[in-house]
Amino acid sequence: MRAAIYTRISDDQAGRGLGVARQLEDCQALAERHGWEVVKHYDDNDISAYSGKRRPGFEAMLEAMAAGEFDALLCFHTDRLYRNMRDLERVIDVADARQIQIRTVQGGDLDLSTSAGRMIARILGSVARQESEHSGERRKRANVQRAASGDWSVARRPFGYTLKGEPLEPEATAVRQAILDVLAGKSVRAVAREWTAAGLQTTGKATGWTSPTVRRVLMNPRYAALVVHQGKVVGPGKWTPVIDEDTHHGIVAYLKDPARVGHTGFERLYQGSGVYRCGVCGAAVIGWKPSGSKPRAYTCPSRHIRRQGQALDDYVTAIILGRFQQPDADQLSTALNNPGGIDVAALHAQRAALQARQEELASLFADGAITAPQLKRGTEKLSTALESLDRELASATQINPASVLLGVIHVREQLGDRWAALSPDIRGKIIDQLLTVTVNRSPRGLRRFDPQYVNIEWKRDSGD
Repeated sequence: MRAAIYTRISDDQAGRGLGVARQLEDCQALAERHGWEVVKHYDDNDISAYSGKRRPGFEAMLEAMAAGEFDALLCFHTDRLYRNMRDLERVIDVADARQIQIRTVQGGDLDLSTSAGRMIARILGSVARQESEHSGERRKRANVQRAASGDWSVARRPFGYTLKGEPLEPEATAVRQAILDVLAGKSVRAVAREWTAAGLQTTGKATGWTSPTVRRVLMNPRYAALVVHQGKVVGPGKWTPVIDEDTHHGIVAYLKDPARVGHTGFERLYQGSGVYRCGVCGAAVIGWKPSGSKPRAYTCPSRHIRRQGQALDDYVTAIILGRFQQPDADQLSTALNNPGGIDVAALHAQRAALQARQEELASLFADGAITAPQLKRGTEKLSTALESLDRELASATQINPASVLLGVIHVREQLGDRWAALSPDIRGKIIDQLLTVTVNRSPRGLRRFDPQYVNIEWKRDSGD
């Protein structure tokens, strides 16, 4: 008699197929005892029969069974063949029509040609389904308990950590620096390019760094040692954080700010592009690279002025660095790091209170204490308040670009090196935060850069 073998295992974490290999050996031994010839083998490795996902091997087996390509089906146990009633009924329809014998290594024989045999098959299927449901309940309860305990638990190594939850260099430092850089104005796209250029590899299914993959990393609560269960932060974790909790809330608020979601960031190639202003029309200047060997320049869109680019940048840089080396430069720290003296901790407390109120409204609705319209009105009001707080957090926690210079304000060499290491885009943001640079018309025929035709004004809280 021609026989086919079907093997399946739900979870093959090692990916070596050892479970289905053992099933195949036992089924082949069963075929030998019956004197049957095995003509087909169908396999579904690492696929659950309970979840309802499509099983390619199972589908191919049913098609071959319906086509009469074999006369008997062998499997290790009935729960390897089916764990829900839909799949069982499909097997019954085809096996009964083709008079297929079904034998198992450990689950007995199935005679689907009689009502009693079909009843037994359905009972076995119900038992297998209950076992799957009960197993799922145990896993869910274990996950809740593990989350509440704050223990580290991952199925795959996350970027920046080892599988045991220890910070892994240079990835951990890359995450920390990227968050600070983005809060300081660097685009997520620029971070993706830098990580790719540095040879850092993703740990997920993505093959390379893109803005969305970097964004997911930067917003992940894991780096602040926060436990997430079912999409919500449920408490502190016991592992070493890469960033503090306030910084995490800050980057999340900043990246979720409606004012910047969906906005493509502009990254200037020269520090003055879009920052320096034309003294004639007031428009922002643009970088301009003439053809040939002529040096780059700045000009306004209407061509009212044109100025040597490198010379103008060097002059503005000297003004900035000179200001930071003055004796009172320390007084800039508070204004630059926390403009307006906003209490970030208080904002987080208010946000937590609003979220608690949202959950309370949901509970009241579930208990029948409030109506659906009341729930809707209350939820809309709280959502509006949360959006307002998120905007405040995005503003308060975004690091002022100039703050990256505060740690070395009195060391000329380090200050210059720090400035030179910044991207033109970040330098432009710092200049725009501190100065108003106006480029006026110079006399016709003037070939050299003359600073008297550049007007610089310090903005509030930054000048002397």
